[in-house]
Amino acid sequence: MTDLKVWLTIPTGKPRGYLQDIIKDSQIPLDQIVIVHTIESEPIEGVRNVWDLDPHNIQRWWNKGIDIARANGGDYIAVLNDDLLLKDNPINTIAQAMRDNDAILGYPHPHSGNGLTRVAGYCWVLDLKSGLRTDETLRWYYGDDDMLLQAIGMGKVINVPAIVNHLNGVVATNSNKYLITLAKIDQVYFKEKWSKRFMRDNKNGIIKQTPLNQLLVKYGLHGGWVPPDWDHGSQNANK
Repeated sequence: MTDLKVWLTIPTGKPRGYLQDIIKDSQIPLDQIVIVHTIESEPIEGVRNVWDLDPHNIQRWWNKGIDIARANGGDYIAVLNDDLLLKDNPINTIAQAMRDNDAILGYPHPHSGNGLTRVAGYCWVLDLKSGLRTDETLRWYYGDDDMLLQAIGMGKVINVPAIVNHLNGVVATNSNKYLITLAKIDQVYFKEKWSKRFMRDNKNGIIKQTPLNQLLVKYGLHGGWVPPDWDHGSQNANK
């Protein structure tokens, strides 16, 4: 792995009792770790500390780490939650598999993903050469689903055997009325965005059998009717 520059970014507020263990167990060099502080807090020693105290937008927090890694010549970046348990060097394992398989996006498998596409939104690795960033119009929810659809529209998405346990799930969202409101607003934008993309890409009633279109139909993001004999299957990108 010495020839790969793998970075890591983690947005964090409080509590952050797992953060030091994540940093240690990630096996990523400290100067390639970007901690995005979302509240006033002390810096984490050795890593790159960034503060973003503007209103909630997890996509913006993710992009801060992505942009720093890309500007510093990174090859891949892992985007993690701050409540994980990592075992057996999962981040480098996923990045290596991505390089070997020419993949744009990688996830640990098995995982406990939730949301529309059930991807592991708490841990994903991005090929920085793809140029992808998260959509900051989405402030709290659906950013991981959106990244999956962006990536599969460009190339390959893979799942890699790796141990990453998500310890707290969606507790923070389900217990916070403000975050629930943001999630509902994000849902409207997300569905409209991808329905428009489907209609734009499939004009004159001719629907292309692409991996992206298969996922958009599978998750009801196609904005209308499709022929009954059309393949509604999906790529093995999020199983």
